[in-house]
Amino acid sequence: MNVNEFLGWKISLDDELYAVIDEKARKMVVMGDFIELTAVLWLDQKNILQLKPTWDCVISIDDAAKQITIRSAESLSIKEEC
Repeated sequence: MNVNEFLGWKISLDDELYAVIDEKARKMVVMGDFIELTAVLWLDQKNILQLKPTWDCVISIDDAAKQITIRSAESLSIKEEC
């Protein structure tokens, strides 16, 4: 997992995913292999974190720790989630 900071949130990504962050626009795009879009995160005008997942990904949100984990669905096994 690689970790990115995004406007006070800690974002953990699978190793095959990477983030493109635009602090001025308050947006973060998560990309995968072959420039495959995985998710877009942004803060709206009311400072509410918005998240739009695409493709097959699993997103875990720990609001108390302000941490989001994004993993590809393919990287998970059923045993891990049970």
